[in-house]
Amino acid sequence: MPTATGSQVTMVGAAAGAGGTAGTGAAPSSTPSTPVKVPSAAASYTPATLDPDLRSQINMVLIRDGHVGRIQDYLLHILNADTSNWPAMVQAHALQLLRSGEYTNFPALMDRIMDDVRRDTALRDSGNGAHGANKTNGTHGAKNGNGNTNGNGNGNGPSKSGAVQLGSLALPQSVIDEALRATRESLDMVCEIEE
Repeated sequence: MPTATGSQVTMVGAAAGAGGTAGTGAAPSSTPSTPVKVPSAAASYTPATLDPDLRSQINMVLIRDGHVGRIQDYLLHILNADTSNWPAMVQAHALQLLRSGEYTNFPALMDRIMDDVRRDTALRDSGNGAHGANKTNGTHGAKNGNGNTNGNGNGNGPSKSGAVQLGSLALPQSVIDEALRATRESLDMVCEIEE
């Protein structure tokens, strides 16, 4: 199972954030750019030790050559093609939070959804399949009028096998693996590791 180093994730996250939404990235240039020279020691860099100029150079080339748009388009495609129907689950969760009146503005709603996705993904990755009180029947531990948690306490989280179960907002591992593969391909095209 492939995993990304901190520097790969940081570089790609910054590039994806700078590229806007899918389809808005720069059009691919007619000729490929000169590869960015990356020192071999960069493999051990952390987000804190990554040279900001190097990150900026890589991001610029990824954006200019259209890689960010392609990565975003591919990520959207694999999310929609995955059998977990993850985008629909996130949408249903957002609608449930809005309808409950718990969230009335978009930034707070997005913060909550991102926290829920991170929590469910961490639970899946830790092998802790039962959510118990943390997540009950899609309400994420919502309290009713008398202070009791709604639902029966049976978690709908990820199983110990890493598979996403009904109701989990964990990003499917197959999607993560494919997104990392596509990102590595783009980084390989724009970076040259110095000996």
